Amino acid sequence: MKPTVVLVGIGRFGRNHIRVLKGLEKEGLCTVYGVVDTRTDVLENIRELYDVRTSKNLDDFLLDDVDAVSIVTPTNTHYTICKKCLAAGKHVFVEKPLTQSYSEAKALLEMAKQHRKTLMVGHIFRYNSAIWKIKELIENGNIGEVYYMFGHFMGLKDPRLDTGALFNFTVHHIDIYNYLLDHLPEEVTCCVGYYLGRRKFEDVAVLILKYPTGTLGVIEGSWLPPQKVRDLTIVGSKGSIVSNLLEQTVELHKVFIVSRKGELKAVDEGLETINLEFEEPLRLELLDFIECIKTGKKPLANDRVAVDTIKVAEKALESARLKRSVRINEDA
Repeated sequence: MKPTVVLVGIGRFGRNHIRVLKGLEKEGLCTVYGVVDTRTDVLENIRELYDVRTSKNLDDFLLDDVDAVSIVTPTNTHYTICKKCLAAGKHVFVEKPLTQSYSEAKALLEMAKQHRKTLMVGHIFRYNSAIWKIKELIENGNIGEVYYMFGHFMGLKDPRLDTGALFNFTVHHIDIYNYLLDHLPEEVTCCVGYYLGRRKFEDVAVLILKYPTGTLGVIEGSWLPPQKVRDLTIVGSKGSIVSNLLEQTVELHKVFIVSRKGELKAVDEGLETINLEFEEPLRLELLDFIECIKTGKKPLANDRVAVDTIKVAEKALESARLKRSVRINEDA
């Protein structure tokens, strides 16, 4: 089976999707059936570059014998488009976040289950080689008990018009932490800042997640700082891991604190740089989507983990609004 895919949305990241999908098509793994966007000039350009069918109306393709739809549109359109595609019997890949609310995300999860279709969400760091290596190191006990983690997802860019920095940026690290620990946090504390005069959408978000094991996860997300940073540090009882997620680098620092004769002493046994072969996460992600369509298996970035991420993000905004910590399962 070679799945047929329609791509919806040719913005900056949508262009990455069409490039990767056409590459997979050349490998005989899928067929790009068509591309949808609202802009005529963009569609003309895509037709010239990739020789694909195009339309300004998704309905033009949903009645055809199409297997799947890849949705790369603004967050505030996700729920409506996903719902339409699932109702038409199509498998769906949608960029993160799945929706703007937990209730909408749960509704889509149930709809995908009802129609027996794959609903996959673009939590792309689940397909990052550095994250895979970090998970392996944690599970193998290389850094002992995980004390806490901190990471940044930030860099100067035009602010989104449909969501704030929390749903746009920090959801990446929320999902990374959940994936690495195989748990949801039990509590979140969040502070946000509104510096650009928009009271609806925050420009910076700082989160502290507390997991059932006692592990803390700290996240900073913003489109205000000058540098583009996607990093992660994990501190454990026997060592620490430092990673540049953009470059997929991993360093294992054999440093820790021990108790000797009643005194706490810092121990530094050196640094190990772990060499990884760089692989494009988007290609691995879309490969997983295609494989799940063919086999029926559940994707690594499945709808359940996406719904869990939305739940945590929504509780983080509640924490910021209430100016206190919020339990993840606490009723609003």
